[in-house]
Amino acid sequence: MSMLFPHFRFIVMTLAALLLLSGCFRPAAPDRGVDALRDQTEKHSLRQAKLSFLQADYLTAVSLLDRFLRMHPQSPHSLEARWWLARAYQKAGNLILAMEHFGFLANTRTWNLYQTDAMFRVAQLEDRPGKSLSRESIRGILVSLGSTPDDVDAMLSTSAGIQESMVLVDVPCRVSGNPQANGQQLSFDAIQSVVQHLHARGAAVYLGVTPRCLGHVARQRGLENWTDWAYDPQSGTLRQSPYYSLHFGGYQTFLVDWLTQLRDLPLTGLVIRNAVPVGLYEGFNPLAVRLFVREFGVTFDPVRMFNDERAVHASDSNTSVHLPAVFWKWAGWKARERLRSIRGLVQALRARLPHLEFGMSLHSQSITNPVRGLIFFAEDWIDVTREPFDRYVITMKEPESKLAHHTSQDSPTGFLGRNDGMAAVVRMAEHLGKPEKVWTILPGRIAQTRMESGLLPKEVGLIHDRRGVP
Repeated sequence: MSMLFPHFRFIVMTLAALLLLSGCFRPAAPDRGVDALRDQTEKHSLRQAKLSFLQADYLTAVSLLDRFLRMHPQSPHSLEARWWLARAYQKAGNLILAMEHFGFLANTRTWNLYQTDAMFRVAQLEDRPGKSLSRESIRGILVSLGSTPDDVDAMLSTSAGIQESMVLVDVPCRVSGNPQANGQQLSFDAIQSVVQHLHARGAAVYLGVTPRCLGHVARQRGLENWTDWAYDPQSGTLRQSPYYSLHFGGYQTFLVDWLTQLRDLPLTGLVIRNAVPVGLYEGFNPLAVRLFVREFGVTFDPVRMFNDERAVHASDSNTSVHLPAVFWKWAGWKARERLRSIRGLVQALRARLPHLEFGMSLHSQSITNPVRGLIFFAEDWIDVTREPFDRYVITMKEPESKLAHHTSQDSPTGFLGRNDGMAAVVRMAEHLGKPEKVWTILPGRIAQTRMESGLLPKEVGLIHDRRGVP
């Protein structure tokens, strides 16, 4: 028996060693915990990089994503990281590296979630209209969506150099049921037709939209619940506006979903315009008024403010504007809220339309006279420049001999001389330190030679307004 014990002990020890080496005794829970922790860390790193991209901080996004791929080459999230890295390189202007990473995703041996889109991006980058626009001063034209293909062809033929540059297609603000001049209704199909036609002509196409008007283009039921309210000076009462308010979350969701349809169009960029400003008398929908009252803790009745307090505004820009103190709080709040809403809209669209540039339009009066910019356009141009827009588009007014009367929307169309307009463009270019990010829309009667005579920085883009030009 004594002889058997050493052999028995040897057998037990050998079996224990074999089991230990095979991992049978290794607890599973710690390994699962390590894997979960690693996955959580990777997801956090990827989330930070994506946040930088959505905030248009593309260089930071590139750095974070490149580091992610170097540190986690075998990660199950590596394809997603490479997809975002390709998009970040594209937005940062490094098209060669963008194509390299899109190409990797497009040519993997096994299918991946990003393969189809990556193949589309590669084709788009290989034959991308206007791919040098970020490095050169652009020359372009502004046309209306109501223009026929023949009209657009004629404009392109008579505009030197446009074929190699860009066209900004303006979606006009038309009240529901109002057809275009050619009798057609505005629609997404009309947008698609014009954009594809211009793309075939070799132009880089940008689409200009005013968010307050897009509900009329969609003609979707239920949107009437999100219309704005305006003060009517004639009756001294509030009335429902024909335009929509960005304060409503439902309308913002509609805008994101509707504009996402642009994904499959050969567009280069989207410009947020302000063709129907939230002026002196607009923006008084009940939700906005409640939010304002709650934030400032004040009593605010727009009708009483305009009627009882005899608020006066003079049409002459050189005359002082007399308005009660609460109005100035309201004007500043309204401008900030409008910009906040547009910021949220653009951030959501960047995630869905990563190949597009995003521009923001400003009226030149908002830059030369910030007080009037707050009153008539709900624009604070300094705040706008803090947002990560790719382009800033400044509309220059046609010189007029007389002051025009204000409309019910109170959008001033009064005199703004060429010097004031150019001063606004120069001020914006100097403030940004990047004049190539500034585009100016020139009225039809301003000669191109005068605008190119050294009065503006040469990097500023010039867009000639051809709407209504035969």
